[in-house]
Amino acid sequence: MESAPLRPKDMALLLLASGDLLPRQRARDQQADISGSALKARILNELVWLDPEPVQMEVALEQIIALLGEPSGPTRAVAVSVLEEWHAACASPQFVEWLLAQAVQEGLAPTEGRRRGRKNRQIPASPDSGAIGSH
Repeated sequence: MESAPLRPKDMALLLLASGDLLPRQRARDQQADISGSALKARILNELVWLDPEPVQMEVALEQIIALLGEPSGPTRAVAVSVLEEWHAACASPQFVEWLLAQAVQEGLAPTEGRRRGRKNRQIPASPDSGAIGSH
């Protein structure tokens, strides 16, 4: 039996739950990282709300870019990265499995006394880490 194609909503939920949006701990100003993560979260939440058909992913992202308004450059750049992740997820079941594992790990991590960031967490390498830009 063939599995149903991944829906954009499902990928967006996996990305939101995976901890991908948590800033890494760095010794520099992270305002740009935080702003980019917030913008990505808004785009992903809009994808969840729109729940487009897989063939309508690009159209949905264009709608989200228009909805979020000016300046559209940063929104368009983040939307392109979401589209690249979408293509990777569609092409690689291993990438989807990795995202699911990240979401489960993030859900199991203790929240009290934990600093935000990824420095001390053991995160398995993405099977397609070369296919996707660094985050």
